[in-house]
Amino acid sequence: RKVRDRPAALAIGSTPGWLEIFQKSNLTLEEIQKNLEDYLETKRMGFPRFYFLSNDELLEILAQTKNVQAVQPHMSKCFDGIKTLDFGDDPKSIDIFGMRSAEDEEVSLGKNLKARGNVEQWLTTVEQAMQSSLKRSAKTAFATYIEEA
Repeated sequence: RKVRDRPAALAIGSTPGWLEIFQKSNLTLEEIQKNLEDYLETKRMGFPRFYFLSNDELLEILAQTKNVQAVQPHMSKCFDGIKTLDFGDDPKSIDIFGMRSAEDEEVSLGKNLKARGNVEQWLTTVEQAMQSSLKRSAKTAFATYIEEA
């Protein structure tokens, strides 16, 4: 309203009290930014692969905690060679059945793997399931190779 009454920018900019208002607002904004950085750092400490994501990408995931599919666009940044997780046919499913590469290779992650709770916690569980599943697949492949050789 004050700007509408005085269209001259210089007159508005030199209005008593405005400088202090802008300085206080700037300090508040800096404090909010620092708190946000601290929050994102705690999430990254909970799941270190979040360090591969920008703040905006991590915020996008965290803002949609109810939508487990929100991690899909960022899987390739968190895990080298993984394009998506297989949540089955139901888009609202929290069951994780496997992982899929960019070449469309799929590896099952076992049973009873669910995307519940904090995203960094269930992604840690997914990471552990990936490791054990690939270890099991490698052992099976090696045993099959020995038998056929």
